[in-house]
Amino acid sequence: MNALWLVVCLASLDGGEGSTGEELQVIDAGATDSTPLRDPYVIAPVLSQPPSPTAEPRAPAQGFIKGELSVYLGSDRLVVKNTRFGVSLGLDRFDSAYYALIEPMVDLRFLDSKLGIGVGVPLRFEIINFSNDSSGQPILTKRLGRFRLEDYDSVHDFGRLLKYVTYGRKEDNLYISAGQRYASTVGHGAIVRRYSPSIDIDYPRASAQVDAYNNWGGFEIFTNDLLEWNTVSALAFIKPLSFLKEGNLLTQSLSIGVSGAMDWKAPWQLATDPVTGLRQLDANGRLVASTRAVKLLGFDAEIKVLKTDNIDLKPYVDYSLLIDGDGGLTVGLLGRFNVGTKVVHAFRSVTEFRVLGDRYIPSYFDTFYEIERFVAAELPRINPDVANLATKQQTTFAGYGQRIGYYLEGSWGIAGAVGVTLAAEGVSNSPATNLVVHIEVPVLSFLQIFGSYYKRGVTEGKDLISLDKTTVMFAGARLRILPFLFLNGRVYKTFRMNPQLQRYDNQFGFVVDLEIGYELKKKDPDPPPLQPSEGTAVSVPGQT
Repeated sequence: MNALWLVVCLASLDGGEGSTGEELQVIDAGATDSTPLRDPYVIAPVLSQPPSPTAEPRAPAQGFIKGELSVYLGSDRLVVKNTRFGVSLGLDRFDSAYYALIEPMVDLRFLDSKLGIGVGVPLRFEIINFSNDSSGQPILTKRLGRFRLEDYDSVHDFGRLLKYVTYGRKEDNLYISAGQRYASTVGHGAIVRRYSPSIDIDYPRASAQVDAYNNWGGFEIFTNDLLEWNTVSALAFIKPLSFLKEGNLLTQSLSIGVSGAMDWKAPWQLATDPVTGLRQLDANGRLVASTRAVKLLGFDAEIKVLKTDNIDLKPYVDYSLLIDGDGGLTVGLLGRFNVGTKVVHAFRSVTEFRVLGDRYIPSYFDTFYEIERFVAAELPRINPDVANLATKQQTTFAGYGQRIGYYLEGSWGIAGAVGVTLAAEGVSNSPATNLVVHIEVPVLSFLQIFGSYYKRGVTEGKDLISLDKTTVMFAGARLRILPFLFLNGRVYKTFRMNPQLQRYDNQFGFVVDLEIGYELKKKDPDPPPLQPSEGTAVSVPGQT
């Protein structure tokens, strides 16, 4: 409680932007797989869908807080709250070289922040390179100042300029999101859940999603890449009893939907050299594989059973089927709870019970799909000197075994001040548990921090602190030094292609930069003037 009151008091003294009346964004949090080389009998957890940048959570002036309480869970970096113009200078690493990274950036907010646009032009200039040249000699500083043209040598590379375009928030009547910053979920996430377009840090994608609904039904559409799409998903739902008596919670909230998804270029088997057994790469240093379309079909229903000033409960059921494989059933309950008046403590829980078929995995298109579609597991070696890697299709159709699964999540937060999330996931035929721990403190106007820690395959306490290939983490901070000068830093442990070993590696990375620019603060509206009746004494706050 002392820590809580410290955060609240700091917000008050700081005059920070965490208490202005903007509503919370409604998104889901979850656990995530932390390595593509996973045990095929452990269901990989997935990252939560990161928030729309236009939905920075702030304590609502009124109404029930039902949004995600950990805004940055699933994000790999912080996002500014307001319109911003700036240029950053920092240090970046790519392969065996270090670069000076210069990036002009623009973030715009329109329509009372309902429309958000973020663009940037990352430019890398080589400082030192520890690889060897064609003669076998180390390059070191021989190419000092060289601009890295490889960042823009194809049409797809220009997708890195679009950070995000968003309109509205998830669960608004109209929600649009495009870019490389934010994850996407379709429906309850049984097929597409928290897909991340930038999990491969060297190959960012500009994904897109459009959601729309009214009192009678709606739809959601998603694609993984606007410039080079291979995955598409859609959901359509109706509210069959919405035409009945208004005000009846059950009839107005019952929804029934059908969904589907397909990766028409899904890798089936990695191509290897017939003599050496080494995996083959294309001209861009990416893995080569034979392909076979992967398709899923799903059905779902939900209904709200309780809604009061402090409690909101919504059970749901999903059944999805992997075509030519097996299916899975999920029965879940989403609970939202508010406690307090002046300071509202919001709690959120997600509980799922799963019955999973042998050749089926829930949330097939998940956070790590773009990695695992190529490398999902390591099989027994045929050549003792070469790893035998399997794609996600191979692993799934080989079978995980019939099993029962669970997913549990709990969050607590104070809008715009602090957020904490814990989640756990597991299956009946494995002792391993997948965990996620997240905390953020966005309350101060001069400092924002967050940290996310994802751990797969925990079987004993020491696994929690082992930073091995089963760990993924993101942490970030933004410090305002002067009104026009900011220090940004982030640390990550995620995936990057290793051409020398022809595989994706889980690696540490960091970026530290100085940003020169200006962030326009949103001014709070003035309070309405007092209108005392004649002869009435009025006490004005701050005066006696």
